[in-house]
Amino acid sequence: MAILKITYPPAQHDQLIDAEINLTHFFSNLLIGDIASRIIDHLTKYHSQNGDTCYIDGFEVSNVLLQDNKKTGTVIISYAIQYHYGCADITRQAKDHETWRFEVDADNHSLLLHMPEYEVRSTADEF
Repeated sequence: MAILKITYPPAQHDQLIDAEINLTHFFSNLLIGDIASRIIDHLTKYHSQNGDTCYIDGFEVSNVLLQDNKKTGTVIISYAIQYHYGCADITRQAKDHETWRFEVDADNHSLLLHMPEYEVRSTADEF
């Protein structure tokens, strides 16, 4: 399991815990820049097994649920994938989403986003 640590200012932590802000908006603002690139890279590596070339340009945070303990929750990431099959010169698009767990680390004002290492089947494993 890949765990992505995302830090944020202490003032935002209080807003998050007190639910003073929209959680989806909070995550959308948090998952940008280098963090977004790392998430896209993670998703691309998984989906590249389905086609010659796979592109994911971006994603959006569809929903965020913070548990009553205010220490754990889930986030839903929605995105579009574009596959290009070079030999056949075929391009197709698909939409997908992932539901990932997260933990709030109050002491370090950070989120630990759990991105599963998806099982990828290889034809070499079949022999």
